[in-house]
Amino acid sequence: PQQRTMHEMSLLPGFAVSQGIPYAFTNPFISEVPKSAVAFNRGRTRHAFERPTNLVMKMGDQPPRDGSTRRNVMTGVLATLFTALTGSGLTATRVDAEAELASNQGQCFEIIPTGDTAQPCVLGAFTKNGEETLLDGLSSCDVVFLGEHHDKAADHNLQARIVAGLSDRKGNGNVCLGLEMVQVKFQKALDEYINNKKVSEEEAEKALFEGTMWEERWNWPFDRYLPVFREARKRGIPLVAVNVNSESLQKVRLGGLENLDAEEKDLYVADKKGFIEFGKTPGFKQYVNDVVLPSYDFHARMGMLGANPSPARFYASRILWDEAMANLALKYLSETKNDKMTMVMLEGADHVKYRRGTVGRIERLAKYMGKQDCKVKSVLLNPSAVDTLQEPSGPMSLSLAYDGGSMPISDYLWFSQTPSDTLVPPSMKLKYMKN
Repeated sequence: PQQRTMHEMSLLPGFAVSQGIPYAFTNPFISEVPKSAVAFNRGRTRHAFERPTNLVMKMGDQPPRDGSTRRNVMTGVLATLFTALTGSGLTATRVDAEAELASNQGQCFEIIPTGDTAQPCVLGAFTKNGEETLLDGLSSCDVVFLGEHHDKAADHNLQARIVAGLSDRKGNGNVCLGLEMVQVKFQKALDEYINNKKVSEEEAEKALFEGTMWEERWNWPFDRYLPVFREARKRGIPLVAVNVNSESLQKVRLGGLENLDAEEKDLYVADKKGFIEFGKTPGFKQYVNDVVLPSYDFHARMGMLGANPSPARFYASRILWDEAMANLALKYLSETKNDKMTMVMLEGADHVKYRRGTVGRIERLAKYMGKQDCKVKSVLLNPSAVDTLQEPSGPMSLSLAYDGGSMPISDYLWFSQTPSDTLVPPSMKLKYMKN
């Protein structure tokens, strides 16, 4: 949804038929969808996890020709088409983050406000040892947001490289990861995955998948996240669950925020006055109109919000989601009592954009909790023009205008590969290059 317009998505079945590719429509948010084993390769070992699949077959498999085809709606996945669109297969590729960091061909940019209404922001490119330079800067932060595409393997491989680079700079015990994809009630499963070295990698990952109820609670491909999970386990980097429990979200979707009990409100919203006042932040209304409500429209059209979707309740659950992630992250940092700790937040890009999702909330909450000097930076990973509210074929936009100003989309952009001049035209870049 973050990368494809509805029009583009509507073309996929026709293309699949024209190429002789079997396909099936799937909705991972509907519990009635049948389950099927998803197989993926890790080295020479093959595993299968149960999940409602949008990834049913590994590359090269063919759908069965017996009655199981009718019983399993999803045995004909868009495998080849998915690869053509995303540039990645359906297998979990082992990533050596340190080696990839040393040999990457990516490019990093700093977004620099200009004060000029005609061009509110420009890009400063890190040229000489660009990734190393940016990692040096990020290592001094309290919180670093990495805005991802949940289903994009390149983003998760890049996350693993960034985590490895920060860990190398800060040393053992000074980096942790905040995970949007895991709800707070499953913290014990994360701790077990990192700390239990008596089980094999295969056993640890299976336990993590099952212990976080990944198939019911997150749905995005588990194998895409394995590079960053494995990097964390190898280095003993704590994983922190920062998402709202489904039970709480369901209450909000049915009856609004007032439907939460006192314990839930205290868990997710420490600064209740600030939570309300944040909606008055300059530019927040524009962020809701251009980022949050289009997300509601998409989910409603796809049937992901039930029979009677409500934009007001979708909005309520969304702001609770962002507030809770900020609150739970800072709560963990406070409890560690380690001033050198950097938390790397892995979140969907929409939560990171324009500092009106989790980023701005964590800055507000830090002051509320007495940490006036909390340093927070945001990085968008492999952003497309669509991610910046532009047409797919056009250049990206670096900011969002609102009545009275503009908001930079993030502090930095980090591409796995050098972006095209169409996406990032020379006119966006400073005449000098930042070393």
